[in-house]
Amino acid sequence: MAVENIPVYCSQCVAGPDLIQVEVQDGVATRIRPNFDFHAQHPAQGRVCVKAYGLIQKMYNPNRIRGPLKRGNPRKGLDEDPQWIEIGWEEALELVAEKLRAIRAEGLVDESGYPRLALTLGQGGVAPGYLGTFPAFMAAWGALDQSIGAGQGVKCYHSEHLYGEFWHRAFIVVPDTPLCKYVLSFGNNGMASAGVTGVWRHAEAKSHGLKRVQVEPHLSITGAFADEWVPVRPKTDAAFLLALIHCVLHETDWTRTCDLPFLEQRTNAPYLVAPNGYFLREPQRRKPLIWDSRRAAAVPFDDPDAEPALSGSFTVTGLELGADEQAWAHEQVRAQPAFQHLIEHVRPFTPEWAGEICGVPPERIRAVAGEYLANAKIGETTTIDGRTYPYRPVAVLLGKTAANGWGGYEACWGRTVLTMLVGALEVPGGIVGAGIRLNRPAYDRFLTVDPGADGFMSGALNPTDKAHWQKPSNRSAFQSLVPLLGSGPWAPALGPAHLPWLFMENTPRNWPPQRAPDVWINIRSNPAISQWDTDQVTKMLAEIPFVVCFGYTEDETNWFADVILPESLQLIRIGGAQFIEQYWRHKGWAIRQPVVDNPVYDTMDMTEISTRLAVKVGLLGPYNAAINRGRGIGVSLEKY
Repeated sequence: MAVENIPVYCSQCVAGPDLIQVEVQDGVATRIRPNFDFHAQHPAQGRVCVKAYGLIQKMYNPNRIRGPLKRGNPRKGLDEDPQWIEIGWEEALELVAEKLRAIRAEGLVDESGYPRLALTLGQGGVAPGYLGTFPAFMAAWGALDQSIGAGQGVKCYHSEHLYGEFWHRAFIVVPDTPLCKYVLSFGNNGMASAGVTGVWRHAEAKSHGLKRVQVEPHLSITGAFADEWVPVRPKTDAAFLLALIHCVLHETDWTRTCDLPFLEQRTNAPYLVAPNGYFLREPQRRKPLIWDSRRAAAVPFDDPDAEPALSGSFTVTGLELGADEQAWAHEQVRAQPAFQHLIEHVRPFTPEWAGEICGVPPERIRAVAGEYLANAKIGETTTIDGRTYPYRPVAVLLGKTAANGWGGYEACWGRTVLTMLVGALEVPGGIVGAGIRLNRPAYDRFLTVDPGADGFMSGALNPTDKAHWQKPSNRSAFQSLVPLLGSGPWAPALGPAHLPWLFMENTPRNWPPQRAPDVWINIRSNPAISQWDTDQVTKMLAEIPFVVCFGYTEDETNWFADVILPESLQLIRIGGAQFIEQYWRHKGWAIRQPVVDNPVYDTMDMTEISTRLAVKVGLLGPYNAAINRGRGIGVSLEKY
């Protein structure tokens, strides 16, 4: 019996990729094995998540789309049989290229300024692992609408993505598990969602003394794994967090329990707040002011000799700048540091107040606050690679339900403020960012840190002032409606993804009228189910003239396709920091390749698809140039 082990990878979720081997006996794939050849490089020593073991069933799924299909029935609807016709790759790609050439001949945007070609990518953290060099084709194409909704528009950590990246360049955060001693988790189900690497790291940390407290309505897998489960009413996480902040600032001596150097030097805690709620500034240079306790005077926030005051009330002269070019000149007004405002803001949020809302006894909330402070190790340091850093081994995590939807912002704000009070943000033992997506360059979040005029990081923000605010140029209007998103390649995936399905039928008053794109390409997404209103989505799907879907099986969305292309093969970049706790020491590549010589389906490498389309549409030159810049492969080839 001939047996081979073919190396491939699993990237079915954001916790991957995992490196695996497929055992093949006499030309038939029989089982999945961990690839222990990379045990020294893999963060979990080559182990594989349980989800990967189902790939054999996926490979031989009798309902799998085996090759390219074209629509035989011109009518579209959930009750219309598409009457699929099997075709070859050449015909399929020519059908797509014909429509794309027609767009380029007529113009990339329609009479209202909206792109005629739209693209939807499903599950934003996973899709890049299946695109090959298709991003280079997108870059070569030009105006392209990526704002039409995908699955990530509903099920995602949107609040944490936007505010985390704006506040501290963290699209998502993870605990520094190997050095952490206390994890307070609000519904973060890492034992089920963090992959084998996350499970491995947390199990190792528990053996070294990590305590995990799980706050959530139901007992999840992670709750069962935790040292303590604290039941809480759904969507009341923010109240619990506000009560913890109250305990720190009103039931302890915060001058001893808080990390004062962190607050003074790395936050806006000492910035003076003027009567209308904005920062008080120097009249000439317009820098925010702080109160220098040493000189008993207001000085610019970046004065290197200042001893910032965090509390109190002071009489100060300065300029206050508000929204829409409002300005107030103040002479001898009372101003307080932002931290003093925080102290007053959380005064009403007692454990008794929170207990009535979230159903947790006040004494338990106080106990959690005490445990958190006891483990924060204020003032301690650690040495890593010869450098000394603050050591704050406490982490606060949020699950998707806490971080998104109603109360999502408040939960993210509470989590971040509680972390900053003890200086556990972006330091060893605390919570650290696992990557960025909205700011550039996306491959290294530290390279995006550019100090702004007021001491905060410059961010990829969309303008909101009257002179620069732009009318919608894409169907979700994310550039017009969501300032925090910016306008980079990942911004559309986090925009108001459902609005296009509404606006294509009823455009808001005074906006450029919308209509469906001429061509819509849908890759690994099923918005007919993943969006809020299936009837509305499918109604508009039927009105798109030409739909191309990359699909694994027939689903509610590709039922409306004119051409379906089966899932493909490709190379993927691995290593470094990923969305979850994938902290590799190395970076490299993994290949998704055929594991048998006689495949049961007719597929094609995604890079070959992209290249052949580029040739057919006349974009090979700019397509190759985009590849050389690093689009689709993540590494610029120009310097080589």
